[in-house]
Amino acid sequence: MSSFKTSHFLPLPPLSLRTPPPSYRKPTIISTYSHLPDRSIQHDDSSMTYYRAAPIGADLNYGFDRRIERDEDLDEHLDGVCDALRHVEEKGGKGERKGGIITWRGMITRIMTAPYEDREGWEMTAIALDGSVYVELHDPPDVRANRRKQQSTWAWQTYMGYSFESFSTVPAEAGTGDKDFPEGWGGDVNTNVQWCNVVRSAIGDIPLCLGGEVDCVRAEPGTSHPGLESCVELKTNKVIENEKQEFIFHKKLLKHWAQSWLLGIPEVQVGFRDDHGILLNQRRFETEKIPRFIASIPSAHPPWTPNPCLHFLHAVLNLVITNVLPTDPCSRYTPGSINPEDDLPPATIWRFSFIPRRGCELYKVGEMGVDQDGRWGGMLKEDYVRWRMG
Repeated sequence: MSSFKTSHFLPLPPLSLRTPPPSYRKPTIISTYSHLPDRSIQHDDSSMTYYRAAPIGADLNYGFDRRIERDEDLDEHLDGVCDALRHVEEKGGKGERKGGIITWRGMITRIMTAPYEDREGWEMTAIALDGSVYVELHDPPDVRANRRKQQSTWAWQTYMGYSFESFSTVPAEAGTGDKDFPEGWGGDVNTNVQWCNVVRSAIGDIPLCLGGEVDCVRAEPGTSHPGLESCVELKTNKVIENEKQEFIFHKKLLKHWAQSWLLGIPEVQVGFRDDHGILLNQRRFETEKIPRFIASIPSAHPPWTPNPCLHFLHAVLNLVITNVLPTDPCSRYTPGSINPEDDLPPATIWRFSFIPRRGCELYKVGEMGVDQDGRWGGMLKEDYVRWRMG
């Protein structure tokens, strides 16, 4: 891979920033798809589940030994979003708006909440193709292995979040299961199973195409997708017993708000558990009202405000679009000019890294064609790129 040395630095905005931020366009659905128990993708809502309040007193440790966890060593990159966009367009539907970003909701959440992140940095890769910039987390094997090692110490706490989801949902086709399962149990945890929505939105003048998992919907079991306005995000938290724990929870609400708001999910249901994993109570938050709730907390220094988050998000994405989009190889080739037997032109690879308390640096890494795993630029599947350039 050839390399270059070009970099741009963007400082964090002041947290006291009060200038009105760029507006965020209400998301609309492009497509949905389901990951099945074997992790394969099906372009339908078969993995969609229906909200049902978890019973108070539920033991969130239940089923831990029977859980099935997805293989985290398998890097899926942006395959789900790309496959969904291709499926939609080949069926005659409308995909992303050109001139913007295609990525996971989680990537935009990281950028958006960065002004209040003072410990953990991150790095993302950006590649331009067919009028859009594809963005994913730069997650090399050593970084991934270290993260898994750290996460293993929190395996039980993580599981309780999945368990709460099971107690809070009804699958479309509920099986008979074990007659001894507890009240409200929706089925054993298999993290291969996911229901994802791909949406079209924008921050200011920058189009966004985001994919993200949705936990469940408020609708009668067995009915079709009721729309984003009926989607629900599920979260768990240790029961709040003192001011310090309350402050920490209020800080967590920033991520809860960002995750839900970006995808157009109108409510967040939080289950509060004790140290033994017993669900003690639940609370519903309306996504759009969370910033107002935080602002209403009596404090000279509120935990967070949305203004610097939205300003920073727009500034980072504008920096990425301005520099990365002109390196799109499709701007130099006419559609159909690349034959199936021809090598693809190389991708120009950019990375942008977040340095806590400082800002974001964008730099050009180099050029890469199709790697040994059949991925163009190390990110996108070769057949997808050929389809885009066809």
